Amino acid sequence: MNGIYLHLLLREIRDKLVGNHIEDIKKRWRIIEVVLNQYSLVISLHPATLGMYLSKSTTDDYESLKAFAGPVKSCRIVDIVQDGFAPVMRMIVEKQFPVQEQMEVIISFYHEAPNFSVRTGSWQKNIFKRFIEKKKKSSILALEDLDIRGVDAESIVKNIEGIDSKMARSLDENNLRVLRSILQGKAVRPRLISSQPLYISLFEISDAMEFRSFNELFKQVIRQLSDELYHRHAERERSSHIKRLSKRKARLRKKLLTAEEMESLRRCGEMILANIAAIKRGSTSVELTNPYTKKKMTLSIDPRLTPQANAQRYFLRYKKEKKGQPRLRAEIAKVENEIISAGRMPGAATVDKKTEVKKESRREPFHKFNLPSGSVVFVGKNARSNDQLTFQQARSGDYFFHARGVEGAHAILRPNIPKRQRPGKDEIRTTAAIAAYFSKARKQKNVPVSFTQRKYLKKDKRGKPGTVIMMREEVVFVDPALPT
Repeated sequence: MNGIYLHLLLREIRDKLVGNHIEDIKKRWRIIEVVLNQYSLVISLHPATLGMYLSKSTTDDYESLKAFAGPVKSCRIVDIVQDGFAPVMRMIVEKQFPVQEQMEVIISFYHEAPNFSVRTGSWQKNIFKRFIEKKKKSSILALEDLDIRGVDAESIVKNIEGIDSKMARSLDENNLRVLRSILQGKAVRPRLISSQPLYISLFEISDAMEFRSFNELFKQVIRQLSDELYHRHAERERSSHIKRLSKRKARLRKKLLTAEEMESLRRCGEMILANIAAIKRGSTSVELTNPYTKKKMTLSIDPRLTPQANAQRYFLRYKKEKKGQPRLRAEIAKVENEIISAGRMPGAATVDKKTEVKKESRREPFHKFNLPSGSVVFVGKNARSNDQLTFQQARSGDYFFHARGVEGAHAILRPNIPKRQRPGKDEIRTTAAIAAYFSKARKQKNVPVSFTQRKYLKKDKRGKPGTVIMMREEVVFVDPALPT
């Protein structure tokens, strides 16, 4: 992402960012999400697809980065700064409590070392090790007399801020005038030539996909990248799973015995009993003649045991293997079927879709219910999940529900309503019914359910995971039920 594209994107989203409060910072692969009280800023630091977009929705499967979110949580964004056309954006954020303090959230889109950082006056924390800062270059707006015909693309990239090699190669006298007019405020519809590697153009190009805004363009390519990274991750997991199963199959096959090998165990015991007089106590092995083949065999024996006890060991092993071998073959067949199932391509006709949905649901950290109004209800699955949902996932304006006086899951209502408005009675009762359903009062009627906004909760530091202290509380009586 070059600095000119960043400048044009910020021209679209700057006013929506300023004034928001940071609620969390999350990460998955090389995609960062800054959760704000009204929006979500999604940032791709993948070298092939550098960019970001602003969205009203948030993701549920990203990992919270407490080391980065902690210092800036609840900080208000007071300004967005880009130094000229450098591919670096700085969010100036302000903390009011316990003391007033300003910090910077730095998003660097340098192709050599993209990074996300939090900086104060005394320290800086980076998500990735390498953080670079470059000297300021000339602005394209200051070079009014530039004769583009006499300058090669490499020199343009080297000396002018915000231009990458792809843009430099497409610059001629006409495109240079178009670019300057865009940077001075003329509306632009960016064109996407390729997603990976990301190739955007501001100029007329046939067969290029045109977008209404940079935000919409980056939203599409970053979501496409996220899907691709997910599939790559799933493929690596599938390959690793098949490799583990293959190793397990090999270990099991080593334990398989043929019918002849099993019978030889019984015959060894019989040979020891038939030759007790020839076996010296304390020997570790003995050479005996096999009465069936008339050939000599060397048998291993335990020097601490009598010949009778050594014979008994062979008989016991024979009985054990006779019972265990069928189970071993069944286990090998089971592993082979698992390998075949794991090797099938996603979406094959033999895949049970209901099973896939159940497995996907088990992978999610919370239960999720979408209400007709557009609101969403999240429900914890256990004590740790409750704790994560309420104190990491939930926003200050969300509503917390819990069955009163009994053990149960935390339910969080994220209402789809304008700011400072209260959700409707139907949504409150529906969420309360869900909270009652996921409690030990599921089979009761007229269950009392406590609820309040998330901002009126405190974590009980002396209690078990998931225990909370409610500073304000309302109660509604409902019958436990799930939304239809």
